[in-house]
Amino acid sequence: MIGYGKGVAFKGASIVNEALKAFRVSRGSADRDAAVDGEELAVRSRNLVQNNTFSSALVSSVDVNVIGKGIHARPVPNAKLLGIPEERANEFREKVQGLFDLWADNKSCDDEYRNDFYQLQNLGLKTQLITGNLFALPRNDFSNPFGLKVKLLEGDRCRNPWNVRDTDRLAMGIETDGHRAIAYYFTKKPPFGIDDYCAGFYDTVRISMFDALQNQAVVHTMVSDRTDQRRGIPYLAPIISQLKQQERYEDAELLAAVVSAMFTVFITSNDTSSQVNFSGNIAPEQKVSNAPNTVELGPGMINTLANGEKIEIADPKRPNVNYEPFVNSIFKEAAASRGLSSEVVLRQFNSSYNAVRAAILESRKTYDKLRYDFVADFCQPIFEKFLTTCIATGVIEAPGYFDDPIKRMLWNSCAWIGDSHFMLDPTKETEAIIKQLDNQLIDRDTACQMITGMEYSVIAEKIAAARKIQAKFDLPEPGTVNKTESVSVQKEDGATETSTSSGTTEN
Repeated sequence: MIGYGKGVAFKGASIVNEALKAFRVSRGSADRDAAVDGEELAVRSRNLVQNNTFSSALVSSVDVNVIGKGIHARPVPNAKLLGIPEERANEFREKVQGLFDLWADNKSCDDEYRNDFYQLQNLGLKTQLITGNLFALPRNDFSNPFGLKVKLLEGDRCRNPWNVRDTDRLAMGIETDGHRAIAYYFTKKPPFGIDDYCAGFYDTVRISMFDALQNQAVVHTMVSDRTDQRRGIPYLAPIISQLKQQERYEDAELLAAVVSAMFTVFITSNDTSSQVNFSGNIAPEQKVSNAPNTVELGPGMINTLANGEKIEIADPKRPNVNYEPFVNSIFKEAAASRGLSSEVVLRQFNSSYNAVRAAILESRKTYDKLRYDFVADFCQPIFEKFLTTCIATGVIEAPGYFDDPIKRMLWNSCAWIGDSHFMLDPTKETEAIIKQLDNQLIDRDTACQMITGMEYSVIAEKIAAARKIQAKFDLPEPGTVNKTESVSVQKEDGATETSTSSGTTEN
């Protein structure tokens, strides 16, 4: 080893510096750190989302902007690479999309028969954000017309069999072959259940990663922060400490403000036999104690003091004028650590148009990335399982699907369309999209998805259907618009003459 101490090349590595000598960190691998702290992080994160307003707003903001009303499948088989006519690819696309939408729109796709596929997406993403892990079991069940149902599991149901310690091969309920996961162990019932509080830890079932048709039998959704990481950590993990302290501070400030708002009168008397013929405004069910020597505060409360007693109350000076700026700084840092703007999380826009638009666009980058990750980890594997089941049962034809791995990938190709993004100024942003479209910078499909979240073909079909109805009933086009047109005419001498005309024209 080279003969000089730590912190010579980089001050941040010093172990004698006053600011850093108590800075001790874990040297554990990704799995070791997750195994030691993951469960505690998950339950604390769940508690924060249930009780802390900003934590709840943060998870809700991600869920609404990433999933919204659902991410929809749009198959895109490449006819050229598959060696089939374009018409055949279009037929496959329309049939698969129609059948998948039919399956996804029905609650029979859920093993618990509570949610359709898009509601499962919302529940799944929230589960992943709160606990760091989501597990889904897409299993064949022919009580569903398509033979496929999905069962969602929380992360605490994936654990080692009882009395089996973590090892490099099997840890936190995930078995590997040294390179990738090959099997998962799940408890037969949720731990800490109603009937048997701890019995859920005992009985586990081993499920292989892939089924007989080489589809994922276990869908595991998580965000990897390090290599060789088999379990995820909660979305709130880096900010749990700050948010819990903020919650305590908020409770203390609220209580202080309530106490400060209570106007209470105290009557002192040297005559111990005197009686007060009126009482305070505290309802009987709101009193803390009926003991004769108990003094309470309340709005409009009147208390009598015994001979020789007196009240001294410190002025709490509430509401605290510094409360909002302080907690807002916490919210900004917490949101920024998650790649979001606090204005978007809190749905509070008090800045200029440009500042608000910048905040929305920056947050949109994070939402788009989270949507991409969720589609890749959750939506696409379930779509592939659905398609495989339909092809195996003869509902859909896809030549070479089971024989050629490349053709299988091509048949499985799918684009996923979510809700359109929020427009701060629809007029300006729509005009900008139209200009991009006119200059051939984007196509109509992209433009329609940016504005409505739908494909151009769907909108064109709806417009065509509407025009048929208008023609059938001889209906005029809706609305009229006042237009002013400027026309430039080139004269023979090279000069130009501009004329302007105004009028009312039907749309």
